[in-house]
Amino acid sequence: MSRASHSDGTKQARAVEAANADLTADRKEFYFRLPGWLEARLRPLLQDQRDLPILYLFFNVSVTVLPAALTLFACPAWAQLLGPLYLACSYVLFLERYLLALHYSQHRRLFKRDCNWLNWVAPVLLAPLFGVPCGLYRIHHCVMHHAENNWYPKDLSSTEPYQRDYFPHFLIYWLRYLLGIWIELPLYALKAQRWRMVLECLSLEAVYIALVAGLWQMNQAATVWTLIVPLMVTSFALMFGNWSQHIFINPEMPRSAHGMSYNCIGFDGNQRSFNDGYHTIHHLNSKLHWTQLPQHFIQCTQPQTLPGLVFEGIGFFEVGVAVFVGNYRKLTTHLVCCSSPILSMSHIDDVTSLLTKQLEPIKPRL
Repeated sequence: MSRASHSDGTKQARAVEAANADLTADRKEFYFRLPGWLEARLRPLLQDQRDLPILYLFFNVSVTVLPAALTLFACPAWAQLLGPLYLACSYVLFLERYLLALHYSQHRRLFKRDCNWLNWVAPVLLAPLFGVPCGLYRIHHCVMHHAENNWYPKDLSSTEPYQRDYFPHFLIYWLRYLLGIWIELPLYALKAQRWRMVLECLSLEAVYIALVAGLWQMNQAATVWTLIVPLMVTSFALMFGNWSQHIFINPEMPRSAHGMSYNCIGFDGNQRSFNDGYHTIHHLNSKLHWTQLPQHFIQCTQPQTLPGLVFEGIGFFEVGVAVFVGNYRKLTTHLVCCSSPILSMSHIDDVTSLLTKQLEPIKPRL
């Protein structure tokens, strides 16, 4: 029978080496910088100078994807033909980068308070082009998801009640978000008696629906390819990403960041996604700057083995796909740092058994 090497010293050293590589790697989140004159005006407005790559990325999108979308509306005769090409190019080049730039800019303000209106450009103006309804990302993710920490039924995007290696359950999970979030998110705010959040949800939903309806009257084909298809594709991608990030839940500690998430280190996606692979570290402190995530992972790893799972060389999407197709050999190969029970296991079948146990539904603990 095949054996999996889980020597804690070797695995931890490998994990630290991979995290150091993420820490020092060249950033790949953007393609080109701002012109010198524009950077000189915008850079002093940043809340944190380390977020310059996010500013570059938003600028990249503003001068490529936004004009391309406007061109589709300006040329109705060509919209149906060029729409698929527009969508393919914008998503291949920018989807991952934009969503993670949006993610971190919503957790930590990008621009200073005295020019706060600039903080609305990405989540309201650019977000719909990538299938994210105007302004709702911060409310759903930063306010709701991180506050409830994947706790069912409080967290509307919780993965706890599902059999997480069963694809039909994922489809239910995705459709609940796509169809139900318009009602569930305001209701969540209402139950929490967060009246400002209720008003914000309803207002932003009305703005987004009015935007889609108005542009539909103007150019149906362009609206389909710039707003409607992106909503379908991105909702699937976002939910598959969240499902994969919270696919393994330790039934002994489902409320702990270490028990309901894991880290993906030492893979090139971290250089495109602002170190998004350090998901457990992010849940431990969502205000921690994205440049600090690998360093904090190393600090957690040094004194003792992390109580959660850590994969090296693969990202969340690969982990999710591997679970659905049952490729646990791949997962155990990339498992570099984990809890003590797994470290003591020498057979791949034993590790697989423990991992599959963490895919079972978690009973509600209200």
